[in-house]
Amino acid sequence: MRFRLHRQTILCALALGCICLPMSAADTSPEALIAAAADAGEGTWKKAQGPSPNLTSRELFTYALALAEADRHPERLEPLFRTAARMQNRDPDSRGYGNFRWSWRDDQVLDWNAVEFSMQGGALLWMRHRETMPEPARKALREIIDHAIQGCLNHGVGPAYTNIALMNAENLILLGEALDRPEVAEEGYRRLDAFVMHTWEHGISEYASPCYYGVDLDCLLLIERFSRKERTRRQAQALLELFWTDVAAHVFPASGRLAGPHSRDYNYLFGNGSVLDTHLRLEGWLPEERHRGGLGLTWPALARWRPPERLHEMSRTHMPRLVRQSWREAPRQARTHYLLEDVTLGSAAANYHRMDLPLTVDLPGDARFPRCYFIPDARRDPYGRKRIPVGGGHSKTIHLRPFWTAAQRRTDALGLVLYRNQDETQAAATLESHVVMPRHVDAFWVGDRRVDVAGTKPGDWPVKGDAPVVLRHGTAAVGVRVLWARRVDGGKALATLVHDGNAHGVVRLTVSHHTESGARDAVTRAGAALWVRVAGGLKTEADVAAFRDAFARAKPTADVSNARLRFEVPGDGGPVRVETPDPPSEPPVLVPEPSRAVLAIDGEDVGRRILARIEPVTSYLAAVENAPPLVLPPDENVYVEAESGYAVPSFVVADDPQASAGRFAWTPGDPGERSRRRGRLLWKVRVPQAGEYRVWGRVRAPSPSDDSFYLRVRDADGALLRQVEWHTGGHTRWQWTPMTDARSREPAVLALPAGTVRLEIATREDGTQLDRLFVTPDPTAKP
Repeated sequence: MRFRLHRQTILCALALGCICLPMSAADTSPEALIAAAADAGEGTWKKAQGPSPNLTSRELFTYALALAEADRHPERLEPLFRTAARMQNRDPDSRGYGNFRWSWRDDQVLDWNAVEFSMQGGALLWMRHRETMPEPARKALREIIDHAIQGCLNHGVGPAYTNIALMNAENLILLGEALDRPEVAEEGYRRLDAFVMHTWEHGISEYASPCYYGVDLDCLLLIERFSRKERTRRQAQALLELFWTDVAAHVFPASGRLAGPHSRDYNYLFGNGSVLDTHLRLEGWLPEERHRGGLGLTWPALARWRPPERLHEMSRTHMPRLVRQSWREAPRQARTHYLLEDVTLGSAAANYHRMDLPLTVDLPGDARFPRCYFIPDARRDPYGRKRIPVGGGHSKTIHLRPFWTAAQRRTDALGLVLYRNQDETQAAATLESHVVMPRHVDAFWVGDRRVDVAGTKPGDWPVKGDAPVVLRHGTAAVGVRVLWARRVDGGKALATLVHDGNAHGVVRLTVSHHTESGARDAVTRAGAALWVRVAGGLKTEADVAAFRDAFARAKPTADVSNARLRFEVPGDGGPVRVETPDPPSEPPVLVPEPSRAVLAIDGEDVGRRILARIEPVTSYLAAVENAPPLVLPPDENVYVEAESGYAVPSFVVADDPQASAGRFAWTPGDPGERSRRRGRLLWKVRVPQAGEYRVWGRVRAPSPSDDSFYLRVRDADGALLRQVEWHTGGHTRWQWTPMTDARSREPAVLALPAGTVRLEIATREDGTQLDRLFVTPDPTAKP
């Protein structure tokens, strides 16, 4: 097995506690990678002697695993485990029981993910080396793991927290199998099933994160290599194919990076992530120079699954390509990315996190050539260089999470940002919207004027109205127009192209939403609409001039009256439109509509095709296809047993003699305890005649923290027609309760169209139990 290696940034590695060292490209075998990891761990050993305040629990286990794999220093294992034990919460009455302090400096468990990162190494140490390590070390490790298993069981994150959901499932599976704890392994299998179904339905939630995609690959590679269960290994193989296809679709060969919009990006300027870059370079997808030679090399060194060469070939040669996909359940939780040979344009129609880049342009260049990106800024940090405490003992470059939406049609994207009081704008000394762009390019224009931004002298160039700002880089051009901008006090905001003398090689198009006096209304009203257009293959000055002229002459429309905002621009092949109430109170209207594909490349949903081969998707598809529909006559009441629905993890069917047919359905959970477990019950429903229906449920809800469901209705294609937040009230015994609207507390009415729909009861709070449904067209009927 041969690998190619390269240099990358260390920001994400630092965030994950990795150590970065150079390593020769000649050292390409798994044994050499393990040796390099063990060498890098010497720093961990030195820190453990103190212990140093910045020693992390995860590196203790990863270093111990690297030593065991390299067959070095067995005498060091027990001291490493004893130090880890001192960082572990052993109080069974504590919420953090079994978990670890992330850093030695922490006085308690602050980051609940520490148990996952620690047991990623701990599980493999027990699985692969318990027979060969010294007895004191084995005893200490077993004691740690016995507590940590409960910590992993208690750490019930939802499947939308992609990297931790995968790592949690991985740890439970491998720990349960290694210790012959079938109940632990079964819980891991169930959580992986839930992740698969979530991804099948909604796509990869923590999308295109240059840092966490690498963590995802680590987790899946270890499941694929070490799980004893063939079904689980097949799931990991399919998910690996999905993630690598996603990476291949978005890697821009001309820049050697994961292009397009990013969620959870630690490196705004360059979009590099050391963990993912390690995988890319080990597979030869990036050029040879240097690479991460730290403890993190342990995971890919142990892997056996390899991405097929056809994916690399597709990434390099399939141009242009249009990639569209969803990343969560809401219709606008989706992203679009259009790649040409010399430029890419990407947009997300909603925010996932406070470290997202939802509007991006990528241009040819090396790993240190900056990206173009939009960022909402209330702390004078447009380049993401100022870390602030975010909880869990960590500091990150987080920013605002305002209302954001965007629509895109190939080479044209239209983005809208609106700032609200809940976006932490009231206490901010400044509020700005930035489009950051590289300045070392061939040319820049503001309106008709060519400006020099490449020199060292700072400068400002005011932008009049919606005049275009255009840059040329080689055969590519990027144009930006600010169609509308509003200050916090409701007045007109101004835009300026700014060269502030930074050392990062960028300029920024900045909309200043604050007022000189600092005055503002009680309600923040700031916002901006941005139109970005790109073009490639511009070989002559005349080509560039034609692009600039066409962009300047294009006629957008902007309607900002009557408490509604509507923007439309002419795109390649049709209009691009964004429309929303002002302030936002309902989902925006976007043209083109966001995609609901898992991963569509040029219109083909290859993501769903990959996942359709594995469980539990195959059983789900069979159930949806073959199950007889539930018929709702227009003049009859219908009773439905909960267990007759198809249970999507984490919903399960359980026995109870007091239930109507001796069985009920629920997402398991302890009374009063909250977790992020999610699941659904599904019914295919045939409605002979369109009409209005009401729903009752025979429920048992043991506490105020365990007394609600979501009821959803979808059309035959899966599009959401209606969702009701159903608060059942507390009932310690089985009791009929009507479905009511969460706001009005009045009975909720379902207007069902004629034809086939899908009815879902979904987890809102685990522990809420459902025995039967009563569905009626009669508003006076009761079960």
